[in-house]
Amino acid sequence: MERKARNLVLLALLVAMLTPTCLGEEMAASQILKQQGPYTLSLELEFSRKHQNPFQRAISFLDWGTNGYATGFIVGDGLAMTAYHVVSGALSNSKKAALGFGPNDQLEVKVFVNGCQATVIRIDKEADLALLSICRSQRTKTPLFQPLPAKDEKLLLIARPHGDKLVSRGTFYGPYNFGGQQYWSAIIEARDGYSGSPVYNHKAEVVGVFSGYDWARKLALISPASRAQRLLEDFMADPKP
Repeated sequence: MERKARNLVLLALLVAMLTPTCLGEEMAASQILKQQGPYTLSLELEFSRKHQNPFQRAISFLDWGTNGYATGFIVGDGLAMTAYHVVSGALSNSKKAALGFGPNDQLEVKVFVNGCQATVIRIDKEADLALLSICRSQRTKTPLFQPLPAKDEKLLLIARPHGDKLVSRGTFYGPYNFGGQQYWSAIIEARDGYSGSPVYNHKAEVVGVFSGYDWARKLALISPASRAQRLLEDFMADPKP
């Protein structure tokens, strides 16, 4: 009986030690979602062939509508950021086939936000980032950026594929070299439509932009906040195309 009582006391102490941390993380995540969630955008994508044959041109008046989705987030008045590959038209052969295109088809894509077509105004191809001009905006101040996350730092990703608000929690893992460029990596869940999603730390600072996923190592690839901040600042300093 005494042993059982001691075990119950130890369990109660352990719960008491863990509860404040868990509650603190829950409150931080809830606050970030409340603060940053409204700035996250659902991007509607319309893919089409760049070079159409006579038959394709003849039926080009048909509106096939949206055939892809991604995520972006507002970074200023009339400005949004997403991943470059979202707006590049570059798709894997399997995704081309799923949309009815051939493996050799070169594609272009139109991006819409709330039914209004967005315009790509600046890109950083190496960092997989694109800056968009959008029709309506709710943000007048630029977000805060965190240049260097700490190992195992808690992260929160907010996505809106297909208009659904989805949240993934995870931790920062470390640098990741891809194509000769340095990205961040994180242990965080992802799915189709997450490309371009903002990733935040516990202070609601942008750690980076979700770019892709390494399924072999089960790591999310994140374009660093420093590159996103530079792309935005370069445009603000010289908004000419």
